[in-house]
Amino acid sequence: MKRLLFVAGRSGPSLDYALPRLAAVASVHAVLLSPVDDFARGELARHCADVTDRADAPDPVAALTEHAALTGAQGLLTFSEYAVRPVAEACLRLGLPGPGVNAARARDKWLMRLRWQRAGVPVPRFRQVTSLGDLQRARDRLAAPFLLKRADGAGSIGHVLIGEDTDIADVWHRSLEVDRAARLDGFGDYTAGEHAPSFVAEELIAATTASWYPGEDDGTRGYGDYVSVEGMVTGGTYHPVCVTGRLPTVAPFTELSNQAPSVLPERLQRIVEAHARRAVDALGLDTCATHTELKLMADERVSLLETAARVGGAMVTREVAEVFDVDLITCQAHEALGEPQKYPERMLVTGTGRAAASLALIATDSRGTPWRTRPRLTWRTLDWSSLVSPGTTVEVARGSTVPDGTVMPRYDAAAAALSIGGIAYVTAADPATLKADTYRILDGLEGALAPGTRTPAHRRITLTAPAPVTYADELPDAAEVADLFRAAGLNGPLDDPDRMRRMLETSQHILTARVKGRLVGLIRVLTDLSFNAFVADLAVHPDQQRRGIGSDLLRRATEPHPGVKFVVHPGNHSGDFYRKQGFQSAPECVALPRRDLPAKETR
Repeated sequence: MKRLLFVAGRSGPSLDYALPRLAAVASVHAVLLSPVDDFARGELARHCADVTDRADAPDPVAALTEHAALTGAQGLLTFSEYAVRPVAEACLRLGLPGPGVNAARARDKWLMRLRWQRAGVPVPRFRQVTSLGDLQRARDRLAAPFLLKRADGAGSIGHVLIGEDTDIADVWHRSLEVDRAARLDGFGDYTAGEHAPSFVAEELIAATTASWYPGEDDGTRGYGDYVSVEGMVTGGTYHPVCVTGRLPTVAPFTELSNQAPSVLPERLQRIVEAHARRAVDALGLDTCATHTELKLMADERVSLLETAARVGGAMVTREVAEVFDVDLITCQAHEALGEPQKYPERMLVTGTGRAAASLALIATDSRGTPWRTRPRLTWRTLDWSSLVSPGTTVEVARGSTVPDGTVMPRYDAAAAALSIGGIAYVTAADPATLKADTYRILDGLEGALAPGTRTPAHRRITLTAPAPVTYADELPDAAEVADLFRAAGLNGPLDDPDRMRRMLETSQHILTARVKGRLVGLIRVLTDLSFNAFVADLAVHPDQQRRGIGSDLLRRATEPHPGVKFVVHPGNHSGDFYRKQGFQSAPECVALPRRDLPAKETR
């Protein structure tokens, strides 16, 4: 049996799933380049011929080449994001198949975007940031708000949104602290020498699902505005295998669920495939698995997020194996040993089995609202069937989940993926049931774990179709508008009925949205009806949000006027919403503040 050197580290698929597949292909010899938990050590001891800890090696590449020679390894691979570069370099020194000389392009987000920009691959505007001065210059050149991220980071760890009023110096020093802490815990590239912190600042992508997932109305929220393509590169040739979809992230960009198969029509999946191919080809990788993420935009356009030279994390490899019958872990093992594998001639667009998902067990609901309690995650004894439809299965990934009975970690937006409690692997009869059930788990898990907050079972597993929305061009009553604004968190003369009435009556365009006669949405536009317009107010009642009402109101107000420029001053952190509808960030806005009105005479 051939010998395979497996480099273990942070991130990657759960080892209780991955290691048995490697052991079925070769005799596995493990090397640790970072600390791992007790569960991972147990799995490594169970499935590997030997385990050697080299986490303190001053030169990880030298440590790998020495150990490969010692064990007589005929192949070398890793699933860890942070071990890609040393593994690639060690493979080159040993003459073994590996990611190749350009592996750094799949790790350093600045190099990646630079390469893509030169190759004409669509990416947002970006700047390299290695100092406070770089960050200040980035704010001068990029549209705010923009995103600052670690160049070799993963899992959205340390992502920071920077607006026009952000304290740049404070953000920079906090980012350095996060970077330092992440590296100490093994969440940074395992490379020799002193680390020089590097970041990328990039504009937010105007993402939307509008031209990709039309007509979603099954009583749940829809799919997220990004997808990934799983694949392999062998000898420089890219083999895309399949597209997997996502649920929407929670703030700032923490992933909730990866889902297979994608429900996008084949024509749209082929558009995604073509962009993924251009992106991977531009990086010049040699032999490795790939995980490419893309943002969906209006008019069937996309923007690239990143490509990793390794398999997808969480339980993505299991999704692909069970839904599409392609075992990427086994394929990667054979390729690392110099044994070429066969891949689909074209990317697969339909699955052969049940639908499957990786689902984050996180202390928020599906909209990102933090839990009110901190229950223990008793995943072994929890009745998961009470949260899902009949026939749906839920299995906790032990290697990616806190020990049974651990108090659920509080969700920390800055820590992102580091603050989740675990990963569940969910399968269902079809994609629609899978999506609905993953939402049920996200929104019902706290109640199932915390006594006294449990949601009645029939409410957790039964979807009720929402009442229809009626839109009208009308002048609503001032009192009901004031009530709507209060509920939605908008300001205005809410306690001055006369002023509110005048505000409405003198507006050129008002559209309302009603459900069973109740005012649940409103857009108010001030315009000359020819050249310029100002969206003064857009409000949707909280209990009717995430139904597309705000988007519909905005579309109905703007589409009839193609020659008019619409301007808005976003409030309540709504800038992302408007960008997703096609609005572009403006570099400057000045305003004359309201002055106090003269006091009313009382006689």
